[in-house]
Amino acid sequence: MLILGQPPSTTSLVLWYISLDHHFAVLPVLHIEVVFLLMATHVVPKASPETLPELASYLAPFAPLFRRSTSRASVERYLTGLLTDLPRKNCDTIAAAVAGTSTERLQHLLTDATWKPQALDRQRVTALVAQSPSQGILVLDDTGLPKQGRGSVGVARQYSGTLGKVANCQVVVSAHYVADEPTSPAPIHWPITAQLSLPEAWATDGA
Repeated sequence: MLILGQPPSTTSLVLWYISLDHHFAVLPVLHIEVVFLLMATHVVPKASPETLPELASYLAPFAPLFRRSTSRASVERYLTGLLTDLPRKNCDTIAAAVAGTSTERLQHLLTDATWKPQALDRQRVTALVAQSPSQGILVLDDTGLPKQGRGSVGVARQYSGTLGKVANCQVVVSAHYVADEPTSPAPIHWPITAQLSLPEAWATDGA
């Protein structure tokens, strides 16, 4: 932690995850119970095909950033999946639990669809700034991601504040906006951006 602050919050920031997934949110949530039966047939209750009204309002400013209607629909379905109580969230599990989509459509959104993560992130930050109290502070934080091998980009034996020791890990440095909320004892807190920190050995590797 470079500036003291609370641990990063991911509430109301689902779109941030989409932007990170493409390159390298929260609203009231319908609790969706997913039951995987250890039998020949898996029975998975489907989430409603209807968009949550709050999510529809939240997504409206982002719609112009996706040229194709199929991509806009997949964003909504993907975020609906992230808002569920699924213990593991990926294209396969979300497609199984959310009606009106498929693994292939969600994978296409994250890997092949045409959209610009930087523009999406700018719109996200613009929207959050407009809804946040002024006179906030910028908080810089680091998060250590333990790794077993050496193949992941940026992995090295380095200090991890998350682990409280030197370990084999990646380190992500993030910037957060924090401001007092007059109507709540808890401050407003949301991430602005995050970048993978590269140790010198990785930064100077010509390969």
